[in-house]
Amino acid sequence: MNYSYTDRATQLINNRLERFKKHEQNQTIIDHLSFSFGLSDLRHCKRAGFIGSTVDTQTLFPDVPTISDDFDTEGLTPDEVLTAIEIQKQRVNSKMSDFYINTLRVFSRYVLGLELSTPRDKGFHGYNNSMNLVTQEGTKVGFVGIGGQRDTVYFQISGEGCKHLWSHTTPFILHHWLSKVLTISFLSRIDIARDCYDNVFNCINAEKDFFQKAFARKKGGPNPTMAPRHSFNIHGEFDVEMTTVGKRTSPVYWRIYDKKLEQGIEEESLIWYRNEVELKKWTVDCLLDPDSAFAGICDFSQQMINSKGVHTSTSPKASTAATDLASRVKWVRRMCGKALADILEITEGDIKTVLGLIVPDKYITGKSLDIPNIYKNILTEQLRSY
Repeated sequence: MNYSYTDRATQLINNRLERFKKHEQNQTIIDHLSFSFGLSDLRHCKRAGFIGSTVDTQTLFPDVPTISDDFDTEGLTPDEVLTAIEIQKQRVNSKMSDFYINTLRVFSRYVLGLELSTPRDKGFHGYNNSMNLVTQEGTKVGFVGIGGQRDTVYFQISGEGCKHLWSHTTPFILHHWLSKVLTISFLSRIDIARDCYDNVFNCINAEKDFFQKAFARKKGGPNPTMAPRHSFNIHGEFDVEMTTVGKRTSPVYWRIYDKKLEQGIEEESLIWYRNEVELKKWTVDCLLDPDSAFAGICDFSQQMINSKGVHTSTSPKASTAATDLASRVKWVRRMCGKALADILEITEGDIKTVLGLIVPDKYITGKSLDIPNIYKNILTEQLRSY
């Protein structure tokens, strides 16, 4: 299989190679990861190339089941035909369900280094069924939801699960499987963190940097808000030392906190602050080089990383669909229908004259909406229902 990379992805790869040549280790860690993809995309795993085997010789992933096309209804009554079709559907669904589950188990074991539990027979985040992600020792480190909208699968891997994940593979290799094999463009969520042991990048530093606009995104946009979330015991000592920047629902949400305090470590000589960013609906290309992606978020993150940051982004907002035009027509009919009818009567049904009277010249551009035929058909059906 031949793969191509965008300019941004190529830049991330080059940054990673430069550090590799210098024998430099990664400066960040990925502490949480979640993603989703269509069940049907699991069929691509069989064709994915990996070391030691080809598409024809690999035996890890199961073959896509062959669905027999010799379904014969000749001589059956209409009721018998319906019954036969239902039985055939159940047979096909059973075959494909077994294939998807088996492929999912191989993917989890071979690609992620984790195992799947038996189905829990209860939903998860809106998915019809779910399974636990577990380590070989049986520790639960995440969940897998199955049967979401448009028959999708959802993986959620916790911080503990990420430790096992990165001991088995690398973000660069995982990018290949998610982006090139399962055709994932955006991760549901990824947390990237930089641990600091020198008391430089702590909560006080973060609060000072906030007022210097160091958390502003490099590509512009509104400045986030900052909220100290410290708590103290009766002796005036920190029970929790944490500063957050941004809103929890925002694409970018920062947590800067005393990790030693959170872990209950009492070693006085140890200083351990974690600067962690939670990214939602973020491009999967950030896995190519998490350090550069982290540094490219804002000036605050750039100062913690030696290599130059690369700007990565969240999923763009959905563009307005052509069918939104139907809601405008509905509004005009409701608010102006009677008035338009009166004007049409006065002009003896001359629509061109009516439009000339109503539509200002500045809105007449001579350009069509250029709506594809399929949207025009949908639009026509919607307008008929008003």
